Amino acid sequence: MRVRPQLSRSAVFWRTFPFAVVTALLIPLHASASAESQRPAHTQILAPASVTQGRGVVLLGRLTVAGRPMTGQDLTFVSRPDSSADWTPLATAQTGFGGWATVQVPAVTSRTDYGVYYAGIRGIGESPTAATTVHVINVVASAPARVRYGHPAQLAGRLTMDGKGVASQPLHFMFRHSAHQRWHAARRDLADENGWAKVERQFPRTFQVGVRFDGADGMARSPLAVATVQVTRPPTPRFVFPFRDPGRAMSSGAWTQDQGVDLAYAGNACGSAAVLVAVGNGVVVQEGIDGFGPTAPVLKMTSGVFAGRYVYYGHTGRVFANVGDTVRAGQKLAEVGCGSVGMSESPHLEIGVGVAGGPTCCPAMHQTSAEMLHQLLAALR
Repeated sequence: MRVRPQLSRSAVFWRTFPFAVVTALLIPLHASASAESQRPAHTQILAPASVTQGRGVVLLGRLTVAGRPMTGQDLTFVSRPDSSADWTPLATAQTGFGGWATVQVPAVTSRTDYGVYYAGIRGIGESPTAATTVHVINVVASAPARVRYGHPAQLAGRLTMDGKGVASQPLHFMFRHSAHQRWHAARRDLADENGWAKVERQFPRTFQVGVRFDGADGMARSPLAVATVQVTRPPTPRFVFPFRDPGRAMSSGAWTQDQGVDLAYAGNACGSAAVLVAVGNGVVVQEGIDGFGPTAPVLKMTSGVFAGRYVYYGHTGRVFANVGDTVRAGQKLAEVGCGSVGMSESPHLEIGVGVAGGPTCCPAMHQTSAEMLHQLLAALR
């Protein structure tokens, strides 16, 4: 049997030494080549810090490798509603001059994170995702749908960023009467801690209020918020015929004019058979007129065509309202006096209206009687 000679430890060392040296030299070279083939990529993203509600935004992404811009490479843009959500692919764009790529987002309606990354190719590794946040600026207008004529309207606007109120920023209030007119009469007010700004305005007819934030402190300009306020007037009470039963009045052909208009119930009815009512809203300011009887009431009208003027009822008997009382249109006021009351030959009513700004009674002959006749005839139609 042939016996293989046993090598000493020193012999083994020298036989394996060349292999170990070569291996030690090759491993760093391989690692260096691997590192060189996977050069790190870097991306950055640019976008406005805030944008007007519903407006679009342009995203700029840039790719560099070892500080040098890379052209002709695809960058992937992504988005997410907040940092706790996963990224969602948005678009891919190719880099051009300076390593920049552009993506247009058509409308931003809420706070959004946007990011960009490079997926890498042979020799260049994948980049981390560069991210930025775009906030949304909005304004809402608040106003009553209706306001009574002569009353001021409380108008307000609220500035928000991502749905939360922004304080200490000026809001711009504008006004116009319709959508076909230009805005005018600008007012400004600082938003409070909840983002609300308020003004008070009074208009004689329906109007629109527009509220806008013009942008400041790095925040985008807001959209124009518009609210319409309808100014309502109380219905003007019509002139009420002074007889409770107008159908029982003598024909208008029998009426005559002097200071006022003389008219009577058919058959010269009087007393409870000939009740008189207020021709409109008013206040009883006098009772009794020389020549018209001791009970003749005088009303200061607060509504209708004779508002602010005095209307008198001559030749009355019993009255149902005292001086200082407020009466409503159509309210029972008096009765036609029976017999001769004042300067009269038969039961009838003389109703007249004073001149504007004049005394409680009475106008000159035919000075205002035509006005009263016109209203009496109109009330019977």
